[in-house]
Amino acid sequence: MAKAGTPAGLITTTVFQRLALGEMAALGATGLPLLVVQHPLGGEAPEGVSRRIAQAVEQLGAMLSGAR
Repeated sequence: MAKAGTPAGLITTTVFQRLALGEMAALGATGLPLLVVQHPLGGEAPEGVSRRIAQAVEQLGAMLSGAR
């Protein structure tokens, strides 16, 4: 059975993963998908940003296919 509503999730970096999980629990949103990429994002060279994008796309693809 399909769920109603707008699909949602959270994107964070490795440094903030525990904080994100804690906030999700505090807000009763533990069922949201959590996409985690390597920290840091700021100040990264284009190659580093490309690696982070590849990580995000790989995780998102797994989430969408149901293979969390």
